[in-house]
Amino acid sequence: MNARHEDASHEEAWPEDDPRGAHRPGPGYGHSTPVEPDEPYDVREPDESRGPYDPREPDDVGAVAAPSGPHRRSGLIPRLLVGLLGAAVCTALAVLLAKGAVGTARGQRLDQLILSAAQNDDGPITQVIFPALNTVTVPVVLLLLALAAVFALVRRRPSLLLQILVIVAGANLTVQVVKSFVVDRTALAEDIDVTPNSFPSGHTALAISVALALILVCPARIRGLVAILGTAWVAAAGVGTIAGGWHRPSDVLGALLVTGAWTFLLLAVDAALALARTPRGPEGLAHPRDARAGRGAGPLLAVLGAVAVAAGMVVLATVPTPIDLDDASHQARAYLATVLVIPGSVAVLTAAALGLRVPDLARPAGPRSR
Repeated sequence: MNARHEDASHEEAWPEDDPRGAHRPGPGYGHSTPVEPDEPYDVREPDESRGPYDPREPDDVGAVAAPSGPHRRSGLIPRLLVGLLGAAVCTALAVLLAKGAVGTARGQRLDQLILSAAQNDDGPITQVIFPALNTVTVPVVLLLLALAAVFALVRRRPSLLLQILVIVAGANLTVQVVKSFVVDRTALAEDIDVTPNSFPSGHTALAISVALALILVCPARIRGLVAILGTAWVAAAGVGTIAGGWHRPSDVLGALLVTGAWTFLLLAVDAALALARTPRGPEGLAHPRDARAGRGAGPLLAVLGAVAVAAGMVVLATVPTPIDLDDASHQARAYLATVLVIPGSVAVLTAAALGLRVPDLARPAGPRSR
């Protein structure tokens, strides 16, 4: 009698509408009978005033939903392999260019033909593009490097400062060593200007290395714009060195290849380091905005650059052999080809750097404030 009374009293202590009734004690002590509640007891309507729901942030109940987005490890191995291949290709092309443009009579005559055309040109290329060369100065370069350093520190990525140093210092030191100690220029044909060796171009190497450093470290939201502006600046400076008679076309292309080799090597090393330190789980997701940065500018620059290079090579193929250094039509064709190939090469190099850049890790999302 007393036992039955105690059982009844124990059951009455758990109201039917109490969500704990899902596991309230049964008729006998020490047993439980699962009972499904009529409705989920901790579901709340979304608060529309708080903006769109972010699955990476905590919900109202306090649980954190599984994050979504691209995983950073997924593209690291291709970036590593392509970066190493790009560095090797740029190095090989630079060696072949030096041998062909500086070490052969035909290469020297072609350089001389284009240089003569640039010196005789008084059209828009000389009037508009040559002044851009005056911006490749020590104050401008220091200002751009300081801006790149600020971007790296604001983003709390001090390791990016090392990338800036490697690209700029490595490329420019290599250019000066090659120019002073590796390549020797001797006139191999008649009517060739006898000058000290100018392969590769130091002005072009400085401009492209600083531009690439700034592109790689700038915030994601402006990276596409910086890439386009940087490409235009470097292309104008490279053509400007020819228009001003400072450098031959092979000097400019050699500087692009040397800087490209350093950039690809750095990006390959960065991919290898990221592969070692990126977690395999959800905490290894790439930052969505950073992963998408440059997707519009990169393909655009790649397509336009490839078309410009191909068109320039087609025009160059129309220059007859043997080359007549005094023929105005030969000069015009060769100069037009140069004006197409150099900006196209800069655009392709910038697009490749954008594509091989390792995206940042996604930052942990904190609780939202109302």
